[in-house]
Order: sequence, then structure tokens, then C-alpha cells
Amino acid sequence: MTIQLARKPAEVSASLENQRVLLIGARHGVGPAVSAALADAGAVVVTDDEVSGSGDPTAVVDQAIERLGGLDVLILSAPPVRNKPVLEMTPEEMRAVVESELVGPALQMQAAARHMAKTGYGRIVAFMSMSGKAGVHHGVAPYAAAKGGMLTYMRVLAAETAEHGVTVNAIATALFEAQTVTMTQEKRDRLRTQIPVGRFGYNEEAAHAALYLASPLAGFVTGECLNLSGGRFMD
Repeated sequence: MTIQLARKPAEVSASLENQRVLLIGARHGVGPAVSAALADAGAVVVTDDEVSGSGDPTAVVDQAIERLGGLDVLILSAPPVRNKPVLEMTPEEMRAVVESELVGPALQMQAAARHMAKTGYGRIVAFMSMSGKAGVHHGVAPYAAAKGGMLTYMRVLAAETAEHGVTVNAIATALFEAQTVTMTQEKRDRLRTQIPVGRFGYNEEAAHAALYLASPLAGFVTGECLNLSGGRFMD
């Protein structure tokens, strides 16, 4: 095993200027906010909806590398939760959830990590639901299981790629403002009382967290899952 000597913190920049980034899930969830923040930070961004799709989930990674001339950062924005009681789900529905929420993203992270390991630098950031850690929501059993699997997968991948200058981290979100707009005021008020900071989160706050983990500053952070829950969930 060859351990690379890292630069001292004073020599590391927070800038994402000219960093080549693939953002998967740019249209949903926190994706638009992350995309805007990356652009403001000077990154060169390709999104999954800008490259042609195929049955192979890794094709988007390969095409992004070709378009960008390399890949420094991969960010995966979590798709919407599919709510349905587990007792009512068919085997096909359960397999589809696990395939899209675990298998596909895991293969994309693998493809990106292989490229980054060859170049000696890379950042992978995966958004996931807090249900993957806490399993507290009804109707999301396969989704929560898949995200729990993603958390473990992320940590193993982080351990295996750390010596190559690649960091792999996750961000777990819970109760963001955008998720509560269809709720009754009574439910919003009740849920707000469960959050120590007294409010719901904002997509822009998720984007700020992603920018840090995607930046050169986060070289000593890997295999971690950052809770964005306003203190509702703590490790």
C-alpha cells in the first residue's frame, strides 16, 4: 500500500474553480440548488439530463468523463421517496426500488471511483434520506433499506479508495421546507416542535454542505454521513 502525503491545510483551497463535476439528479430534490451553487463556485458541471441515457447506469459516468476530459467530483442527489406500505408492495416494486436507489447509484460511484483512483484525486458525495439511518418513516421500507445499504457501501468504498486520494461521503437530509409545502399548518407546527433549531431546512443549506465535501478542503473527511436535520437526529 502506498500512502500519499497530503498537502498541509494552509496550502489547500476551498475553490471549486475548474473542477469537473458530474451531478446526478439535478432536476429533483436538492439537485437544482446544488447545481446553482456549483456554478457560482466556478465548477464545470455536467448533469445526468445532459447526456444520453441507456440501460447501463454507469453510461452517464463514462459520457461525463468523455465530455469533461476527466472527473474530479461526483454528486448524487437523492430521488423522491416512493411511499407505499411494505405489506402492499409487489416483489417487482420492491426490486425496482432497490435497483434504482442502491444498485444503480452504487455502480455509478464505483465507475467514478475507478477513474478518480487512477488520477489520484476525487470527491464523491451522495445525498440520502435520514430514513436510511433511522428507519422512522412508514411506507418506505425498501427505500430506507436501500439507503441503509448505500450508507454501508459508501463507507467501504471510502476505506478502499482513501489511499488513492479519493474521499466518499454522504449527506442525510430530513424535513426540508420544500417537503412540507403540501402539509397542513397543524402538521407543520407539530413537526417543527421536534426539531431543536425550530425550523425546517432549506435546499441551499444542503448545497453548502455538498460544496464543502466536494472541495479540496475535505481531504481529511471520508466515510462520513453528515446529518442535516436541525438536531432532530444526532449521532
